[in-house]
Amino acid sequence: MEQNYSQPGKGYTKIDNNVLRELYRSPLNGTQIRLILVISRMTRGFHKESRAFSYGWIAKEANLDKRNVRRAVSLLVQAKVIIKNKTGRKNMLGINQVQTSWELWKTRGSNRVKIPLHKG
Repeated sequence: MEQNYSQPGKGYTKIDNNVLRELYRSPLNGTQIRLILVISRMTRGFHKESRAFSYGWIAKEANLDKRNVRRAVSLLVQAKVIIKNKTGRKNMLGINQVQTSWELWKTRGSNRVKIPLHKG
């Protein structure tokens, strides 16, 4: 049975326009964008700030390799895009809604050249 996604009220994820603008202007790669979308859907889509995730579940949900998920989470935490709190073996992940604190670019040299944070 085909699902009709255009019906209002049948489920949606509210994402702040400023957060979306930062995402499409960012130097993030496809893996990082997919990771952010999955985390947004499973947190903001259920009116939560964060929740417990396993890297394996995220990898399966986003059709990604678990090692790439682990690397992307680490980089996005370093860039302050994702907030991560570890409770025992659980990774509590959420999107940092204060996009002005995101550090997606690093600068090099005295002329302050912008370089994308991600490797690739």
